[in-house]
Amino acid sequence: MLYSMTGYGQGTSTSDDVTVFVEAKSVNSRFFEASLKMPSIISGTDAQFLKIIKNYITRGKIYLSVHLAKYTGESLWKFSIDDQLLDAYTSLLEHIDSRLSAKRTSVGLDRFLTMSELIVKIPEPNAQKKILQTALAATAEAMKVLRKSRRDEGKALQHDIQKRLSNVKNIVKRIKKLHDNYSPNRFKKLRETAEHLSEDIEIDPIRLAQEVAYIAAKGDCTEEIIRLETHITRMEKAIKSKKTVGSLLNFTLQECHRETNTIASKTDIPEVSSLVIDLKEELERIKEQVQNIE
Repeated sequence: MLYSMTGYGQGTSTSDDVTVFVEAKSVNSRFFEASLKMPSIISGTDAQFLKIIKNYITRGKIYLSVHLAKYTGESLWKFSIDDQLLDAYTSLLEHIDSRLSAKRTSVGLDRFLTMSELIVKIPEPNAQKKILQTALAATAEAMKVLRKSRRDEGKALQHDIQKRLSNVKNIVKRIKKLHDNYSPNRFKKLRETAEHLSEDIEIDPIRLAQEVAYIAAKGDCTEEIIRLETHITRMEKAIKSKKTVGSLLNFTLQECHRETNTIASKTDIPEVSSLVIDLKEELERIKEQVQNIE
Protein backbone atom coordinates (compact mmCIF):
# COMPACT_ATOMS: atom_id res chain seq x y z
CA MET A 1 0.00 0.00 0.00
CA LEU A 2 1.23 3.47 -0.83
CA TYR A 3 1.38 6.59 1.31
CA SER A 4 1.69 10.08 -0.06
CA MET A 5 4.27 12.43 1.43
CA THR A 6 1.77 15.29 1.53
CA GLY A 7 -0.89 15.53 4.19
CA TYR A 8 -2.37 17.50 7.07
CA GLY A 9 -3.48 16.62 10.57
CA GLN A 10 -4.42 18.30 13.82
CA GLY A 11 -4.97 17.13 17.33
CA THR A 12 -6.17 18.55 20.65
CA SER A 13 -5.55 17.23 24.12
CA THR A 14 -6.92 18.49 27.44
CA SER A 15 -5.63 17.50 30.87
CA ASP A 16 -7.01 19.22 33.97
CA ASP A 17 -6.15 22.90 33.48
CA VAL A 18 -4.16 22.48 30.24
CA THR A 19 -5.33 22.40 26.62
CA VAL A 20 -2.84 21.99 23.78
CA PHE A 21 -3.59 22.19 20.05
CA VAL A 22 -1.17 20.73 17.49
CA GLU A 23 -1.02 21.16 13.70
CA ALA A 24 1.04 18.83 11.49
CA LYS A 25 1.66 19.38 7.78
CA SER A 26 3.96 17.32 5.54
CA VAL A 27 5.32 17.91 2.05
CA ASN A 28 7.63 16.11 -0.39
CA SER A 29 11.28 15.61 0.45
CA ARG A 30 13.92 13.07 -0.54
CA PHE A 31 14.64 12.37 3.13
CA PHE A 32 13.01 12.79 6.54
CA GLU A 33 13.06 16.39 7.78
CA ALA A 34 11.23 18.04 10.67
CA SER A 35 10.59 21.64 11.63
CA LEU A 36 9.15 22.08 15.12
CA LYS A 37 7.55 25.16 16.61
CA MET A 38 6.47 25.04 20.26
CA PRO A 39 5.93 27.22 23.36
CA SER A 40 9.11 28.27 25.16
CA ILE A 41 7.93 26.51 28.33
CA ILE A 42 8.71 23.14 26.65
CA SER A 43 11.64 24.18 24.46
CA GLY A 44 14.48 21.71 24.36
CA THR A 45 12.17 18.69 24.25
CA ASP A 46 12.35 18.16 20.46
CA ALA A 47 13.61 14.59 20.79
CA GLN A 48 10.39 13.43 22.44
CA PHE A 49 8.27 14.93 19.66
CA LEU A 50 10.52 13.51 16.94
CA LYS A 51 10.17 10.05 18.43
CA ILE A 52 6.38 10.25 18.06
CA ILE A 53 6.61 11.69 14.53
CA LYS A 54 8.92 8.89 13.36
CA ASN A 55 6.37 6.33 14.53
CA TYR A 56 4.06 7.58 11.78
CA ILE A 57 6.25 8.74 8.89
CA THR A 58 9.69 7.84 7.56
CA ARG A 59 10.08 10.20 4.59
CA GLY A 60 9.03 13.74 3.76
CA LYS A 61 9.36 17.13 5.43
CA ILE A 62 7.00 17.79 8.33
CA TYR A 63 6.06 21.08 9.94
CA LEU A 64 4.75 20.64 13.49
CA SER A 65 3.27 23.56 15.44
CA VAL A 66 2.37 23.19 19.12
CA HIS A 67 0.02 25.80 20.59
CA LEU A 68 -0.78 26.21 24.29
CA ALA A 69 -4.47 26.96 23.90
CA LYS A 70 -5.36 27.20 27.61
CA TYR A 71 -3.58 27.13 30.93
CA THR A 72 -5.23 28.02 34.20
CA GLY A 73 -2.90 26.35 36.67
CA GLU A 74 -0.02 27.66 38.72
CA SER A 75 2.53 30.13 37.38
CA LEU A 76 4.48 28.89 34.38
CA TRP A 77 7.77 30.47 35.41
CA LYS A 78 9.97 31.18 38.39
CA PHE A 79 11.77 34.52 38.27
CA SER A 80 14.88 35.58 40.14
CA ILE A 81 17.57 38.26 39.86
CA ASP A 82 21.22 37.70 39.08
CA ASP A 83 22.44 39.69 42.09
CA GLN A 84 26.10 39.79 41.09
CA LEU A 85 25.28 41.10 37.63
CA LEU A 86 22.85 43.62 39.13
CA ASP A 87 25.54 44.93 41.49
CA ALA A 88 27.96 45.27 38.60
CA TYR A 89 25.44 47.18 36.46
CA THR A 90 24.47 49.44 39.40
CA SER A 91 28.09 50.29 40.15
CA LEU A 92 28.73 51.05 36.50
CA LEU A 93 25.68 53.29 36.14
CA GLU A 94 26.51 55.20 39.33
CA HIS A 95 30.01 55.75 38.02
CA ILE A 96 28.63 57.10 34.75
CA ASP A 97 26.20 59.40 36.62
CA SER A 98 29.04 60.79 38.75
CA ARG A 99 30.99 61.65 35.63
CA LEU A 100 28.10 63.33 33.84
CA SER A 101 26.76 65.54 36.66
CA ALA A 102 28.29 67.66 39.36
CA LYS A 103 26.10 66.08 41.95
CA ARG A 104 25.88 62.30 42.21
CA THR A 105 22.44 60.97 41.31
CA SER A 106 20.67 57.75 42.23
CA VAL A 107 20.07 55.03 39.68
CA GLY A 108 16.41 54.69 38.53
CA LEU A 109 14.77 51.28 38.14
CA ASP A 110 13.72 52.15 34.61
CA ARG A 111 17.36 51.83 33.58
CA PHE A 112 17.16 48.09 34.14
CA LEU A 113 14.07 47.48 31.99
CA THR A 114 16.10 46.68 28.89
CA MET A 115 18.59 44.47 30.75
CA SER A 116 16.75 41.18 30.31
CA GLU A 117 19.83 39.17 31.25
CA LEU A 118 19.40 40.35 34.84
CA ILE A 119 16.20 38.33 35.21
CA VAL A 120 16.62 34.56 35.45
CA LYS A 121 13.55 32.78 34.03
CA ILE A 122 13.09 29.10 34.98
CA PRO A 123 10.08 26.92 34.07
CA GLU A 124 7.96 25.68 36.93
CA PRO A 125 8.67 21.91 36.88
CA ASN A 126 5.08 20.82 37.54
CA ALA A 127 3.63 23.17 34.92
CA GLN A 128 6.26 22.20 32.37
CA LYS A 129 5.68 18.48 32.90
CA LYS A 130 1.91 18.82 32.63
CA ILE A 131 2.09 20.88 29.44
CA LEU A 132 4.66 18.57 27.86
CA GLN A 133 2.60 15.44 28.51
CA THR A 134 -0.51 17.09 27.10
CA ALA A 135 1.41 18.37 24.04
CA LEU A 136 2.81 14.90 23.32
CA ALA A 137 -0.68 13.40 23.48
CA ALA A 138 -1.99 16.08 21.09
CA THR A 139 0.96 15.42 18.76
CA ALA A 140 0.18 11.71 18.63
CA GLU A 141 -3.43 12.54 17.74
CA ALA A 142 -2.34 14.98 15.01
CA MET A 143 0.06 12.42 13.54
CA LYS A 144 -2.69 9.78 13.38
CA VAL A 145 -4.83 12.17 11.35
CA LEU A 146 -1.85 13.12 9.17
CA ARG A 147 -1.05 9.46 8.54
CA LYS A 148 -4.63 8.79 7.45
CA SER A 149 -4.50 11.84 5.18
CA ARG A 150 -1.32 10.54 3.56
CA ARG A 151 -2.85 7.08 3.12
CA ASP A 152 -6.02 8.46 1.49
CA GLU A 153 -3.96 10.36 -1.04
CA GLY A 154 -1.70 7.32 -1.43
CA LYS A 155 -4.70 5.21 -2.51
CA ALA A 156 -5.39 7.61 -5.37
CA LEU A 157 -1.72 7.55 -6.39
CA GLN A 158 -1.66 3.75 -6.23
CA HIS A 159 -4.72 3.44 -8.47
CA ASP A 160 -3.19 5.76 -11.07
CA ILE A 161 0.22 4.06 -10.99
CA GLN A 162 -1.35 0.60 -11.33
CA LYS A 163 -3.24 1.77 -14.41
CA ARG A 164 -0.12 3.26 -15.96
CA LEU A 165 1.97 0.18 -15.17
CA SER A 166 -0.62 -1.87 -17.00
CA ASN A 167 -0.21 0.44 -20.00
CA VAL A 168 3.57 0.11 -19.77
CA LYS A 169 3.33 -3.69 -19.64
CA ASN A 170 1.14 -3.75 -22.76
CA ILE A 171 3.52 -1.49 -24.66
CA VAL A 172 6.50 -3.68 -23.74
CA LYS A 173 4.58 -6.77 -24.90
CA ARG A 174 3.96 -5.13 -28.27
CA ILE A 175 7.62 -4.14 -28.55
CA LYS A 176 8.69 -7.68 -27.71
CA LYS A 177 6.31 -9.18 -30.30
CA LEU A 178 7.55 -6.87 -33.05
CA HIS A 179 11.15 -7.50 -32.09
CA ASP A 180 10.74 -11.29 -31.96
CA ASN A 181 8.91 -11.39 -35.30
CA TYR A 182 11.58 -9.30 -36.95
CA SER A 183 14.65 -11.02 -35.45
CA PRO A 184 14.63 -14.34 -37.41
CA ASN A 185 14.86 -12.51 -40.74
CA ARG A 186 17.09 -9.72 -39.46
CA PHE A 187 20.40 -11.29 -40.51
CA LYS A 188 19.04 -12.24 -43.94
CA LYS A 189 17.63 -8.78 -44.64
CA LEU A 190 20.83 -7.04 -43.53
CA ARG A 191 22.94 -9.33 -45.72
CA GLU A 192 20.73 -8.77 -48.75
CA THR A 193 20.95 -5.00 -48.22
CA ALA A 194 24.74 -5.14 -47.82
CA GLU A 195 25.14 -7.29 -50.95
CA HIS A 196 22.95 -4.95 -52.93
CA LEU A 197 24.94 -1.90 -51.86
CA SER A 198 28.25 -3.60 -52.63
CA GLU A 199 27.33 -5.50 -55.78
CA ASP A 200 30.00 -3.69 -57.83
CA ILE A 201 32.65 -4.17 -55.14
CA GLU A 202 34.57 -7.36 -54.48
CA ILE A 203 34.12 -8.27 -50.78
CA ASP A 204 35.23 -11.33 -48.88
CA PRO A 205 31.99 -13.28 -48.12
CA ILE A 206 33.27 -14.36 -44.72
CA ARG A 207 34.14 -10.79 -43.75
CA LEU A 208 30.76 -9.61 -45.02
CA ALA A 209 28.98 -12.23 -42.92
CA GLN A 210 30.95 -11.22 -39.85
CA GLU A 211 30.09 -7.54 -40.25
CA VAL A 212 26.43 -8.26 -40.88
CA ALA A 213 26.32 -10.51 -37.81
CA TYR A 214 27.93 -7.75 -35.73
CA ILE A 215 25.36 -5.17 -36.90
CA ALA A 216 22.53 -7.63 -36.27
CA ALA A 217 23.77 -8.27 -32.74
CA LYS A 218 24.00 -4.54 -32.01
CA GLY A 219 20.35 -4.17 -32.92
CA ASP A 220 19.20 -7.01 -30.66
CA CYS A 221 17.08 -5.61 -27.77
CA THR A 222 16.22 -8.94 -26.10
CA GLU A 223 18.17 -8.24 -22.90
CA GLU A 224 16.70 -4.76 -22.50
CA ILE A 225 13.16 -6.07 -22.98
CA ILE A 226 13.70 -8.82 -20.38
CA ARG A 227 15.07 -6.30 -17.86
CA LEU A 228 12.12 -3.98 -18.51
CA GLU A 229 9.70 -6.82 -17.78
CA THR A 230 11.60 -7.56 -14.55
CA HIS A 231 11.45 -3.92 -13.46
CA ILE A 232 7.72 -3.72 -14.15
CA THR A 233 7.10 -6.84 -12.06
CA ARG A 234 9.18 -5.38 -9.23
CA MET A 235 7.14 -2.15 -9.24
CA GLU A 236 3.84 -4.05 -9.29
CA LYS A 237 4.91 -5.97 -6.19
CA ALA A 238 6.29 -2.84 -4.50
CA ILE A 239 3.07 -0.83 -4.66
CA LYS A 240 1.27 -3.65 -2.84
CA SER A 241 3.93 -3.89 -0.13
CA LYS A 242 3.43 -2.54 3.39
CA LYS A 243 6.96 -1.14 3.40
CA THR A 244 8.08 2.37 2.42
CA VAL A 245 8.75 2.02 -1.31
CA GLY A 246 9.05 5.56 -2.70
CA SER A 247 12.84 5.39 -3.10
CA LEU A 248 12.66 1.88 -4.58
CA LEU A 249 10.08 2.93 -7.16
CA ASN A 250 12.09 6.01 -8.07
CA PHE A 251 15.26 3.98 -8.58
CA THR A 252 13.46 1.29 -10.59
CA LEU A 253 11.94 3.92 -12.85
CA GLN A 254 15.40 5.30 -13.55
CA GLU A 255 16.44 1.82 -14.66
CA CYS A 256 13.32 1.60 -16.86
CA HIS A 257 14.27 4.87 -18.54
CA ARG A 258 17.80 3.54 -19.09
CA GLU A 259 16.56 0.35 -20.79
CA THR A 260 14.03 2.30 -22.86
CA ASN A 261 16.69 4.72 -24.10
CA THR A 262 18.92 1.79 -25.03
CA ILE A 263 16.11 0.18 -27.05
CA ALA A 264 15.50 3.50 -28.80
CA SER A 265 19.15 3.75 -29.79
CA LYS A 266 19.47 0.12 -30.96
CA THR A 267 16.25 -0.62 -32.81
CA ASP A 268 15.81 -0.04 -36.53
CA ILE A 269 12.17 -1.13 -36.51
CA PRO A 270 9.97 1.95 -37.13
CA GLU A 271 7.01 0.53 -35.20
CA VAL A 272 9.21 -0.12 -32.16
CA SER A 273 10.61 3.42 -32.31
CA SER A 274 7.04 4.75 -32.22
CA LEU A 275 6.12 2.53 -29.27
CA VAL A 276 9.24 3.64 -27.38
CA ILE A 277 7.93 7.20 -27.46
CA ASP A 278 4.64 6.02 -25.92
CA LEU A 279 6.59 4.03 -23.33
CA LYS A 280 8.68 7.04 -22.31
CA GLU A 281 5.53 9.13 -21.92
CA GLU A 282 3.91 6.61 -19.58
CA LEU A 283 7.10 6.18 -17.54
CA GLU A 284 7.39 9.94 -17.14
CA ARG A 285 3.83 10.16 -15.84
CA ILE A 286 4.54 7.40 -13.33
CA LYS A 287 7.69 9.24 -12.26
CA GLU A 288 5.65 12.39 -11.53
CA GLN A 289 3.38 10.39 -9.24
CA VAL A 290 6.24 8.54 -7.56
CA GLN A 291 7.77 11.86 -6.47
CA ASN A 292 4.84 12.14 -4.01
CA ILE A 293 5.21 8.66 -2.50
CA GLU A 294 6.74 8.03 0.93
